[in-house]
Order: sequence, then structure tokens, then C-alpha cells
Amino acid sequence: MKFTVEYKFLDHEMHKDLWYSKRDLFEAFFKEFYLFIKRKKQGKIDLEKHNIKNVKDFYAFADWYAEGQENCYAMGFAFHPYFLTVVDEDKNTTARQKLQAQPTSTFLGYCVKNHKFEDFIDFLLSYFPYWRNDETCTCFDPYNHADQFFNSSWAVLVDTCKLFYFDSETVFHWITYRIKYIVGNIPGTIQGKFKDKVTYSKEKELERVRVSGYEFKGWFDKDGNEVKKVNKDITVYAKLIRKDHYDYWEKEEPNIKKVDNPNWKKVDPA
Repeated sequence: MKFTVEYKFLDHEMHKDLWYSKRDLFEAFFKEFYLFIKRKKQGKIDLEKHNIKNVKDFYAFADWYAEGQENCYAMGFAFHPYFLTVVDEDKNTTARQKLQAQPTSTFLGYCVKNHKFEDFIDFLLSYFPYWRNDETCTCFDPYNHADQFFNSSWAVLVDTCKLFYFDSETVFHWITYRIKYIVGNIPGTIQGKFKDKVTYSKEKELERVRVSGYEFKGWFDKDGNEVKKVNKDITVYAKLIRKDHYDYWEKEEPNIKKVDNPNWKKVDPA
């Protein structure tokens, strides 16, 4: 007896809001960024300048020590002008509204307008200030605006590289538990081995799938019936309920006391 089980997800799609692993998300995101840069005339020049001949070279360029630098600075200095468009702060405009208003001439605006990596980019809006505040880049008295996502394309790109470089065991010891959790549990990334389609030779008891940020509620057939064991060709669908919600700008930032400094200056070198 041989039969094939196809595994899918209700209301979710692989390589849209779900990823086989953190590495899978990294490669998909930076491949899209690489291709975005490569389509631009100046982008091709900048890629050649840094001896980046293909997407694998670009992955390597996101490393902590790329080009003999540290802190993922190489990627930031070389390609931050392509990542996002810096905008002036406006207390009447939310972070998500600013994101939606990003021009397609830079990568994040291009992604949003083309519905690519939407959930991940929304997550970055909160991850970035979490990280900046933890590493004490942000000063609140006097306030230096270092937690502002749209204040520095360089900083956002560098810290996105750091998100993928670190895991919960290698991240700095003084980083808070939330960041240690986040670097190993980016919402939508599958933990452990997962295959879309598997052939079995005997009855199979279905196992739970762990997706970061979600609670697994069981496997179901196309008619909505829960399936626990299979012994024939079938497609089953995992039901997931979102549990991890990150919303720094709506829920946390308004409660932080900030002492305005009219002479504030960017802390970032670019």
C-alpha cells in the first residue's frame, strides 16, 4: 500500500506569509532585494563595485563580517539607498500609513505595492525599535529619534541583516528575552522539517506542524472535517491561529516618555 499526502495551510500560502525556515525567508527576501537592485542602472554598477556577481554573493554580503567590516555594516553602507525612502516624522501619520506611502523606487515600497513580504515587513516595523532600544541606540532623554523606522534606511537594513545573522543562542547576552525569542521565531517561519508532499507505505498518524507566531489547531480535509490519521491519497490543511502580535507603535511607544531635543542628530553613520 502506497499513498501520498499533500500538506497545505488554510488561509495561508507558502512564500507569501509562511516560510519553510528562517533561512528560507532570508533567501527569498534578499533574493528579491538583489533582483530589485540589479534592475536599476546604478544598482548594477554598485553590485559590480562590491564584486557581487550573483545572488549567493549577495547573501554572503549580508554577513556580519562582509568586506572586512563588522555589524553587517557592509550591506548597510553599500545598498541602503535602495532599501527604503527616509521621510520626515509626522505624529499624525502612523508607521503603517508611512509604509503604505513608500514609493516603489525603493525596495520596501516596491514590496508593499506588489504584496510581497507584507506580513514580514509589518513585523519589521516593531522589531526595529525593539532592537534599537535594546542595544541602547535610542536615547529618550533627550530623545534622539533612533527608534524611528523611517529615519534611517541604513539602520533598518543593517538591523534586518542582524535579525537573520543571530539566533537565540548567539545574540548578545544583554539583549532582552523578547529579542532572543524573536530572532528564533520570526512569525510565519516553520520550525523543524516540513514537506509539502509525502508518500507513505502504511497508515500515518498526522503530526502537528509548528509555525512561529501561530497556534496549530489541527489538520482538516477539503470539507472541513478534522483528520488525525491517513491511509489514502489526500490533501490536508493545517488550521493556524495567530498568537504573536507585535505593535510597538500603537501599543508601546505612546507610553514611553520622550524629552524632545530640538538639536537632535542622527546616531547612524549614514
